[in-house]
Amino acid sequence: MLVLGAGVVGGVSVGIAAPGKVISKTLLGGCALVLFVATWFAGAHAFNHAFNECVHRGEDVRVLLTRHYQERGEYPIELDALEAPIPCGRITRPSVLVYEKTADGYELSFADWLVEHTATESEPFMAHK
Repeated sequence: MLVLGAGVVGGVSVGIAAPGKVISKTLLGGCALVLFVATWFAGAHAFNHAFNECVHRGEDVRVLLTRHYQERGEYPIELDALEAPIPCGRITRPSVLVYEKTADGYELSFADWLVEHTATESEPFMAHK
Protein backbone atom coordinates (compact mmCIF):
# COMPACT_ATOMS: atom_id res chain seq x y z
CA MET A 1 0.00 0.00 0.00
CA LEU A 2 2.88 2.35 0.75
CA VAL A 3 4.26 1.96 -2.78
CA LEU A 4 0.86 2.59 -4.37
CA GLY A 5 0.36 5.61 -2.11
CA ALA A 6 3.72 6.97 -3.24
CA GLY A 7 2.61 6.49 -6.84
CA VAL A 8 -0.58 8.48 -6.27
CA VAL A 9 1.37 11.25 -4.56
CA GLY A 10 3.87 11.22 -7.45
CA GLY A 11 1.10 11.45 -10.05
CA VAL A 12 -0.53 14.36 -8.23
CA SER A 13 2.87 16.06 -7.84
CA VAL A 14 3.58 15.76 -11.56
CA GLY A 15 0.18 17.27 -12.31
CA ILE A 16 0.72 20.19 -9.94
CA ALA A 17 4.28 20.88 -11.10
CA ALA A 18 3.46 20.74 -14.83
CA PRO A 19 3.07 24.05 -16.64
CA GLY A 20 -0.13 24.87 -18.49
CA LYS A 21 -3.87 24.82 -17.96
CA VAL A 22 -5.70 22.67 -15.43
CA ILE A 23 -6.84 20.18 -18.07
CA SER A 24 -3.28 19.56 -19.31
CA LYS A 25 -2.02 19.27 -15.71
CA THR A 26 -4.76 16.74 -14.95
CA LEU A 27 -3.98 14.70 -18.07
CA LEU A 28 -0.25 14.71 -17.38
CA GLY A 29 -0.76 13.70 -13.73
CA GLY A 30 -3.17 10.96 -14.80
CA CYS A 31 -0.72 9.67 -17.40
CA ALA A 32 2.06 9.60 -14.78
CA LEU A 33 -0.19 7.64 -12.43
CA VAL A 34 -1.23 5.16 -15.14
CA LEU A 35 2.42 4.66 -16.12
CA PHE A 36 3.37 4.04 -12.49
CA VAL A 37 0.56 1.52 -11.93
CA ALA A 38 1.35 -0.31 -15.20
CA THR A 39 5.02 -0.53 -14.24
CA TRP A 40 4.16 -1.74 -10.75
CA PHE A 41 1.87 -4.49 -12.06
CA ALA A 42 4.45 -5.56 -14.66
CA GLY A 43 7.09 -5.85 -11.93
CA ALA A 44 4.74 -7.82 -9.68
CA HIS A 45 3.91 -10.15 -12.56
CA ALA A 46 7.62 -10.69 -13.35
CA PHE A 47 8.35 -11.45 -9.68
CA ASN A 48 5.43 -13.90 -9.41
CA HIS A 49 6.57 -15.67 -12.57
CA ALA A 50 10.15 -15.96 -11.26
CA PHE A 51 8.97 -17.12 -7.82
CA ASN A 52 6.71 -19.82 -9.29
CA GLU A 53 9.52 -20.97 -11.57
CA CYS A 54 11.71 -21.39 -8.47
CA VAL A 55 8.99 -23.47 -6.82
CA HIS A 56 8.83 -25.77 -9.86
CA ARG A 57 12.50 -25.81 -10.94
CA GLY A 58 14.51 -24.93 -7.82
CA GLU A 59 15.66 -28.52 -7.38
CA ASP A 60 17.20 -28.38 -10.87
CA VAL A 61 19.73 -25.90 -9.49
CA ARG A 62 20.62 -28.30 -6.69
CA VAL A 63 21.24 -30.99 -9.34
CA LEU A 64 23.53 -28.61 -11.25
CA LEU A 65 25.40 -27.76 -8.05
CA THR A 66 25.88 -31.44 -7.23
CA ARG A 67 27.17 -32.12 -10.73
CA HIS A 68 29.58 -29.17 -10.45
CA TYR A 69 30.83 -30.47 -7.10
CA GLN A 70 31.35 -33.99 -8.48
CA GLU A 71 33.32 -32.65 -11.46
CA ARG A 72 35.43 -30.02 -9.66
CA GLY A 73 35.49 -31.04 -6.01
CA GLU A 74 34.04 -27.75 -4.77
CA TYR A 75 30.90 -25.67 -5.01
CA PRO A 76 31.06 -22.54 -7.17
CA ILE A 77 31.44 -19.05 -5.73
CA GLU A 78 28.34 -17.92 -7.66
CA LEU A 79 25.64 -19.59 -9.75
CA ASP A 80 26.95 -18.11 -13.02
CA ALA A 81 29.85 -20.58 -12.82
CA LEU A 82 27.41 -23.46 -13.46
CA GLU A 83 27.41 -22.62 -17.19
CA ALA A 84 23.74 -23.52 -17.47
CA PRO A 85 20.60 -21.42 -17.53
CA ILE A 86 19.49 -20.62 -13.99
CA PRO A 87 15.72 -20.54 -13.47
CA CYS A 88 13.86 -17.85 -11.54
CA GLY A 89 15.13 -14.95 -13.62
CA ARG A 90 13.49 -11.57 -13.80
CA ILE A 91 14.14 -8.20 -15.39
CA THR A 92 15.59 -6.18 -12.51
CA ARG A 93 17.78 -8.88 -10.96
CA PRO A 94 19.31 -11.96 -12.49
CA SER A 95 17.27 -14.26 -10.24
CA VAL A 96 15.07 -14.30 -7.15
CA LEU A 97 17.14 -17.32 -6.15
CA VAL A 98 19.81 -16.37 -3.60
CA TYR A 99 22.93 -18.56 -3.51
CA GLU A 100 25.60 -18.45 -0.83
CA LYS A 101 28.61 -20.73 -0.69
CA THR A 102 29.36 -21.82 2.88
CA ALA A 103 32.46 -23.37 4.42
CA ASP A 104 31.30 -26.92 3.69
CA GLY A 105 28.46 -26.50 1.19
CA TYR A 106 25.91 -23.94 0.12
CA GLU A 107 22.58 -22.36 0.96
CA LEU A 108 19.89 -21.57 -1.59
CA SER A 109 16.78 -19.52 -0.86
CA PHE A 110 13.97 -17.55 -2.42
CA ALA A 111 11.09 -15.78 -0.74
CA ASP A 112 8.03 -13.62 -1.13
CA TRP A 113 6.16 -11.65 1.52
CA LEU A 114 4.57 -14.80 2.97
CA VAL A 115 6.96 -17.74 2.70
CA GLU A 116 10.68 -18.44 2.35
CA HIS A 117 12.04 -21.56 0.67
CA THR A 118 15.51 -22.71 1.72
CA ALA A 119 17.78 -25.58 0.72
CA THR A 120 21.32 -26.74 1.38
CA GLU A 121 23.65 -29.28 -0.17
CA SER A 122 22.11 -31.97 2.05
CA GLU A 123 18.46 -30.85 2.30
CA PRO A 124 15.90 -30.12 -0.45
CA PHE A 125 13.85 -26.95 -0.51
CA MET A 126 11.64 -26.52 2.52
CA ALA A 127 9.04 -23.78 2.95
CA HIS A 128 9.13 -21.65 6.12
CA LYS A 129 6.68 -18.98 7.21
